[in-house]
Parts: sequence; structure tokens; C-alpha cells
Amino acid sequence: MELDHCQGDEGHWMPSHRSRKYKPSQLAKLNPVEKSKYLFYEKPTKEAKQAKNSALKRVRQEIRQRNAEAENLRRIQIEKQQLERHNNLIGQLKAAEARNRIRLLRIRYNNIRSSELEQMVTYQPTSLRAVRLQALVPPRNPHQLSKQDSLQKNERQRVEEIIDDENLSTVKRDLTCI
Repeated sequence: MELDHCQGDEGHWMPSHRSRKYKPSQLAKLNPVEKSKYLFYEKPTKEAKQAKNSALKRVRQEIRQRNAEAENLRRIQIEKQQLERHNNLIGQLKAAEARNRIRLLRIRYNNIRSSELEQMVTYQPTSLRAVRLQALVPPRNPHQLSKQDSLQKNERQRVEEIIDDENLSTVKRDLTCI
């Protein structure tokens, strides 16, 4: 059988033997290669069209389902990342609040401590005892001693004068009238 090329009804290329219409008995007599070539250009039957359409529906549905699963997985991953970022931010905020509370507690403790020390020094019966108590009380931060003299020149002279006074003549107080 000779295969020539020609144009079909719809303007598509098809072999020349396409113009021949085979009856089912003739089609059965063709060898498998010629039969497949002939059937390739034949219009599909209703059953074949229905099978093709149902297969396409299943494939499309499977693709939609896979895309939905992938989208759902991507959305879940984004939500997890956002939740992790949110939890990290909350943790940082809580840590900052805790540091601030600790800082305020330290400041309050140091203020109360210094006011109590000032009160203890103020209520000493003699100024000599007050100076001695002030000298014996450790500074606020024992690890960091001040290298500068906190007293001014005239205050320093007065303190040295009080410490050197053995008779307590300069600092004698009479607390009986209080």
C-alpha cells in the first residue's frame, strides 16, 4: 500500500490512504503497522472520547489536589515561620522587661541602702563616730573603688581635724536636750 500525503477536511496533514474508508472486516485484515497508522487519523469513538475525557478529569483533579496540598503545606510553613518569629520577638520583649525590672530593683535597693547609711551616719552621737562609721561602711560597688576624692578641700580638712581630735572638743554634742 502506497502512502501519499494530502490535506484532510480540517486542513490538517494526513496520509493519502486516509481518504479510503475501510470496513471493519478490511481493517482486521491489515497488518498492525498499517492498522495503527490508519486508526491514528480516524476520529475517536464515543467510548474513546468518554474514556479520554474521564482520564483528563482524573488527571486535572489530581493536579488540583496536589497543588492544593502544596499550597497548604507552603501556607503551614509560612505560618510556622511567622509563629517562630513572633515567639522570638515575644521572648526578646520579655527578656527586656525582666532586665528593666532588675535594673529598677537595683536602683531602688541602692537608693534605700544609701538613704539608710546616711541616716545611720546622721544619728551617730558624735561626729567622730559618724566619720568612723562612714569610713568603715563599704562603698556602693565594692569592685569599683573611686579613684577620685569625693570630699572637697575644706571638707577634707574638717574630717582630718575631727579624726585628729582626741579630746573630742570640736565635735562634742549634748544630746540630752533632744
